[in-house]
Amino acid sequence: MVLPLLIAGCASQGPVRPPSLHLPAAVRGLAATRVGNTVDLTWTNPVRTTDGVSLTAKHGAGAMRAEICRAEAFTSVNCTPITHLAAAAGAPGGYHDVLPATLAEGNARTLTYRVRLVNSVGNGAGWTEVKTAAGAAPVVVSGLRAKPVAQGILVQWEPGSNGVMLRVSRGTDTTHSTLLSASEASTSNQAGQSSEGTLDTGGHVGEEQRYTVFRRSTVSLGGESFLMDSDSANVIVAASAKLPLPLPPTSVEALANTLSTPEVDLVWQPPDDAGVTGYRVYREESGTTTLLTQEPLRGFTYADKSVANGHSYQYWVASVNSTGEQRSTTVTVTLP
Repeated sequence: MVLPLLIAGCASQGPVRPPSLHLPAAVRGLAATRVGNTVDLTWTNPVRTTDGVSLTAKHGAGAMRAEICRAEAFTSVNCTPITHLAAAAGAPGGYHDVLPATLAEGNARTLTYRVRLVNSVGNGAGWTEVKTAAGAAPVVVSGLRAKPVAQGILVQWEPGSNGVMLRVSRGTDTTHSTLLSASEASTSNQAGQSSEGTLDTGGHVGEEQRYTVFRRSTVSLGGESFLMDSDSANVIVAASAKLPLPLPPTSVEALANTLSTPEVDLVWQPPDDAGVTGYRVYREESGTTTLLTQEPLRGFTYADKSVANGHSYQYWVASVNSTGEQRSTTVTVTLP
């Protein structure tokens, strides 16, 4: 008698998988940003091991850490880390590296970083590399200052390196900022000395505003281009900032014109003040003062036709800006 084969429970389970090595996979999105004498590294930690096991599972990689190496040229596959950092699966990673003087000075050259995650027993997968530039960074902007003017906020600084782009932004930080300028611009101060600057027409007098300025150079190394930024310079225009009173007009003259209808012709010289938005003309007779120009004038002359022969008048002209006005000296004219 032939017994039937017992096949229940003997279905194929597929090929046997080798045990996991618990090696965290390579980091993703590794980037390096050079600012002054520092390099900021950023990346994203993996969520699985090299053989697909979740790093957060019971049999994942255990407590992990990131290892970071740095060198102008690596001579072998392995390297000696400059730091070890705790790491969590799927979390962003980062490291702020303060360069030693040997890497922060001299001519531009390539600098390479390596980053990898290792498991609880110190084993990891291959390194991920990113390059940046070693050498001297652009010089920090000096003499940074900001002041309200009629058109907005004037931000100025001392002249710097030629051929180096300069970036100016307004905002509380790099995430919440508005780029105002990405080039060199020249202005001239009242002393006639050359300075660089930009006019922020979106800046509001009476509001606290923070301005950040830094220089940026692009260097080509080994067929690749790298950005090098200077440390930033910052200046704050306080909420209480207001335009100072304008400088007064000068050389005010009043001439009696009696060729036809009596009138007094006034002329003056504008002050050396970019904040002036116009001029008001005032007349006084027998202790009574009259504002002759309800809307400030943009020009530098005015004809007063509301006068009479045989009367004596006093005049002055006031410069106007958003803060107030500043009057000139008084001139007197008598019509015959």
